[in-house]
Amino acid sequence: MEIEYMDKKVKLLQYQSESTNQFNKRIEYIKKIEKKNIDWKEANRLSKIWYSIKAFGCKYPPEIYHRVISFDK
Repeated sequence: MEIEYMDKKVKLLQYQSESTNQFNKRIEYIKKIEKKNIDWKEANRLSKIWYSIKAFGCKYPPEIYHRVISFDK
């Protein structure tokens, strides 16, 4: 799927394990990151980590976890 991020079209893949609802929530998360002027590669990476935390309960080092969660407010 293509979305607009910082006035550019970018491709965002929906994981096979990701429901449409979860995918839409990840897009919402990416839109929050966009407001902080984070470049696309980093935003996409953070959204994948965010998805792993929310969907699977994955654990990450505190500095990564807090960075990812800080955008989810």
